[in-house]
Amino acid sequence: MAGEARNGQGASRFSHKQMALYGVMLAVASVLVVFVFGAFMAVSDMRHEADVSIASALPRVEGRIDETFKLLETLAERETLYDPDVDVMTKVDLVDKVNEHFGFFLLCYVDAGINVWDATGPASLASRSHMQRVYSTGERYVTDSFVAGADGTTLNYTVIVPLRDGRGAMTGSLFASIYFDEMVEMLDESRASSYVESLIVGGKGQVVSATSGHEYDDPFLDPIRDTIAFGMTADIVQSELLALNPVTFWTVDGLDVRYYSAYPVVGTEWDIVGVASFWDAYAKVMRAVFPLAIVAVAVIATAFLLMRRPFARQMEEARLLERSVAELQKKVYTDGPAESGFADLIELTSSGLSDGLTGTVTRSVFASRLANALDNAGDGIYALCFIDLDDFKNINDTFGHATGDVALKTVGFLLREYERRYDGLVGRYGGDEFTLLMTDFDDEAELRRVLDELTGRLHVSIQAGGSSFEVHCSVGATVWDRQADADELLEQADRALYLVKQRGKEGYCLYQDEGLS
Repeated sequence: MAGEARNGQGASRFSHKQMALYGVMLAVASVLVVFVFGAFMAVSDMRHEADVSIASALPRVEGRIDETFKLLETLAERETLYDPDVDVMTKVDLVDKVNEHFGFFLLCYVDAGINVWDATGPASLASRSHMQRVYSTGERYVTDSFVAGADGTTLNYTVIVPLRDGRGAMTGSLFASIYFDEMVEMLDESRASSYVESLIVGGKGQVVSATSGHEYDDPFLDPIRDTIAFGMTADIVQSELLALNPVTFWTVDGLDVRYYSAYPVVGTEWDIVGVASFWDAYAKVMRAVFPLAIVAVAVIATAFLLMRRPFARQMEEARLLERSVAELQKKVYTDGPAESGFADLIELTSSGLSDGLTGTVTRSVFASRLANALDNAGDGIYALCFIDLDDFKNINDTFGHATGDVALKTVGFLLREYERRYDGLVGRYGGDEFTLLMTDFDDEAELRRVLDELTGRLHVSIQAGGSSFEVHCSVGATVWDRQADADELLEQADRALYLVKQRGKEGYCLYQDEGLS
């Protein structure tokens, strides 16, 4: 039924309060947009800052390793150092003089028996696995862990190159120690942002240097193995690191999201890794973009304040226009149906606020004025009615639309009489449906007498050509409990009308009588 389709579709007057609510909603939406935009920017910033940090640190670390190799390999070409017949202390003296210009913590000569020599004599290095590796492979090497210096406390990396005689036989080696703190300083100075952690991972997957958050010899992958996400796994990451291939991946641990970028260090078994945390990046981004949210809210608030007075003025003008139209209609229809000239005058004066056929107000005007009437209600009983012409389609189909228009005009004229008598308002809701607000009842008994009378008078005879036919209506009514708003009141009357239709039409039903409230 048409009445069911209307449920929940009532119009309500657009008020200053609604305008403020929309403004608040727009401000909240603007702030949310800024927060979401900040999240996307933070993800981009994480990747950029970590990648830039690695790109800056990599050439510095590689450069330091490379220049150390070059120095040692240049020394290794000197016959004095690789000739086994030259006195060991002569070799030690030569190495010490060279180191006066380069300042390594240790720059030492090692003989074929893996004994390191200094001015005080030999010291056994046979137990050092990295020295054994060089002597077994004959290849240059950088230790992937730091070792204690001669003082037993200073931490450093060891860069080793073999010594070979003219026939290619290995006769010893040279090594230089690079301070651990020097590497950490390079990582720290290369960070593009303070929230980026930089670390060096050795060939066995252990941390060998870090700016923060990691300790030496901690396993790199084990703590994050179960949180690696987005298609990557710990096994894939580990194989890429062992193969000295660049690799990037993400970890997600609850709300903690991190980005990892790893690149191999040429000439070593190391990887430099940059780590960026989402929340640190988000805090950085929001410090930059949050002022945009403040500006957006300020702009919306300013616009609201600037529009407030013009909007209030326009609303008042609209209310004055509605009252003027209502008063003009009452004057025109006081003594009977208006002639066409008056109807045209009303339509032009109201700018379409009244229905051109029946002279009642339109649906939107009725909804607005109903809300206004409830907001400013006085004492007494307020009743709202939904009136529907029974079998109106049959009238149009049998006698034509012109005759149907006559029926609508007749009903509309009758309802305007009750509008005047009971200080109310009548509107054409749509098609063959009308809405009628009546006020100024002393008690419910008077209301029921009026509803009985109205239902009887809505049974009228219409002349069509040479014949006549009967028109009757169904009425659904509700009494305002001074709690419901305009939309709820319309819905109650509509449900009462639906019950009348179910019971055979041509009558009225009061919403409160059916226990629906």
